[in-house]
Amino acid sequence: MTVTVPNTRELYELLVRLHDDVRQIQYPYSAKVLKWGIIMESEIEEALKLDPEASEKTVWVGNTPTEVAGKLAGGITTFVDQEGYREKWMKAGLAEGSWKTFLEQYCMLKADSVAFTSDDYYRNAEMENLLTLVQILDEEIFSSKAMKGATRLSVSFKSKWWKECHRIFSDAVMEEVYRGLKLKERPKLGLCHTPEWPDALKTAIRKIAKLWVTCPLWDKPQSTDPNTGVDFTSNNEATVKKYLASNKFTTLYLEGRS
Repeated sequence: MTVTVPNTRELYELLVRLHDDVRQIQYPYSAKVLKWGIIMESEIEEALKLDPEASEKTVWVGNTPTEVAGKLAGGITTFVDQEGYREKWMKAGLAEGSWKTFLEQYCMLKADSVAFTSDDYYRNAEMENLLTLVQILDEEIFSSKAMKGATRLSVSFKSKWWKECHRIFSDAVMEEVYRGLKLKERPKLGLCHTPEWPDALKTAIRKIAKLWVTCPLWDKPQSTDPNTGVDFTSNNEATVKKYLASNKFTTLYLEGRS
């Protein structure tokens, strides 16, 4: 019988994996929160010593809302950045501030009062849902052939267009999330701050993203006269809202109801 003794490197890697597995079991409710540096393990341990129903609010007591939002946005962004989507979008014209707008639209960037140990603590699921959403948006819209084609779809990256398009898209997707997860109410704390999305819901969201691309708006001629076309050079919020509404980029359209 031959006994294989692992070398030091193999033993170290084995111990690291074992440590991670143990932590995953010990803190299943906060695996991503810990891994991506949103909260330190010691902070959770100290909070749980004081209160078995400790939450993010317990950990971050004394922090300002801005500080809490920064912690969450930083960790969530690092998590998403492992796939390279944000970098790709920024190279295509997305502004740094627009990414912040994106996170504010889809995530809960404030301390959660739900206990870490509760089944209703959704931070892990929120991060997975956001990554799913980013992947769908990238595949169906921002890396689509239409972005470099004859249409004006690439204007979606301009700050006010980005903000308004995502506001409308979010409303349409929220209805699918509400019905698809059979929630008691529409998710008020962030579209992604819900239980993890099943495949059927992901498919429904993908269909909505496809309608973003095929909206007649993007085929309109460039014109400062709203009667003959759309001024895609405008980045005024009120003006952008009017162009979107008058050219059928609406929640009803994205829901397939108009």
